[in-house]
Amino acid sequence: MQNWAKNYASTMFYRKIPFINFTGPSIDDYPKIAKKTIEFFNGGKSCHEFQLNDSDFENLKNKYQNKPQQQKLIREYLIDIKHIWEERTNHIKKIENFIPKPTEVWFIFPYPEAEGVVARFAKQIPENINEMWNAEYNPLQPYINEHTQRKADWSPQRLTLALNSRMLTTKIMYLPTNALISCIVAYADDAGIRISREDFKDENKYNVPEHWFGKKLANDTLKRTPLYLQLSGSQNPTGKRKSGTVGKALNSSRKAFKKINEDISASKLGKIGDKPFNKAICLALEYTLSEYSFQFRCEQYHPHLRIKPDITVETSNKIVCLEFCYTLDDTPGNLADYVLRKLNTYMKQLEQVYGIPQDLSW
Repeated sequence: MQNWAKNYASTMFYRKIPFINFTGPSIDDYPKIAKKTIEFFNGGKSCHEFQLNDSDFENLKNKYQNKPQQQKLIREYLIDIKHIWEERTNHIKKIENFIPKPTEVWFIFPYPEAEGVVARFAKQIPENINEMWNAEYNPLQPYINEHTQRKADWSPQRLTLALNSRMLTTKIMYLPTNALISCIVAYADDAGIRISREDFKDENKYNVPEHWFGKKLANDTLKRTPLYLQLSGSQNPTGKRKSGTVGKALNSSRKAFKKINEDISASKLGKIGDKPFNKAICLALEYTLSEYSFQFRCEQYHPHLRIKPDITVETSNKIVCLEFCYTLDDTPGNLADYVLRKLNTYMKQLEQVYGIPQDLSW
């Protein structure tokens, strides 16, 4: 070592020159470093996708604050974070062994502005069909913190478990409004919707264009939607499609969508409700996806949970629950509120049926 040092200087240490004590990064930066490390070595995936949440990193950092200086090492901190992940995933794995098929909940928003609002809450990874539209932890968390009751229901660990695990995977996506309306009017008779064709076309009521009533058009339009592409495992197109014919179609569907919302809201007065509209969409999906061996059910109980999704699509390896939000409120807060309320119902059922331990769910 001395011979190597002499290539640069004859003296390695000198009493009058202070040495630098390399202590490493500040312990306050440990959580940030660990999260960035996880993302770097896992293709950009966040810690929340590994059942780790912010409190795990902060609690471990606080423990390190009380350790002797020589033990406050970022290397050891990263190892301890990995141990937390291993212990937690082993617990979850035991629960998953009792689950016949994993459940996925897809929240569908069909209002005209939904594409832009959904983009705030869901992953946009067209090259990865399995993760496309997966709900993100960080955008939903602020809507939990601002409500006292919701904060009591949703611990960070419970939210990570609800969004991304074999027990439950959550997606948030949009359905172009014109695709929704074309499916409804094309399959209205088959679904038992008590609205005549003349009323659908009436400019003062639904104002649906004449050529939207054909099933071929409805099926072709549906095949270009994120919902169909996800179910069929096809590539998702990128970029917003608001101009040209797509923009005109969205505008043409606004009046019908508003009127349908009125019909649904008035269901308590003996009017239509949302069930026949869900049935029409279910029939359209069943027809367009007929080449796949999927089972479609509308307004029927989940095979293992006491929940009735709007539409259930059962594949060979999973159960997809489609929940449609018919609303004219296009604010991000309304989307988050709907997702968290519905998701809480699914989690309570999973906790009841499969006995999720308190330290995992709460």
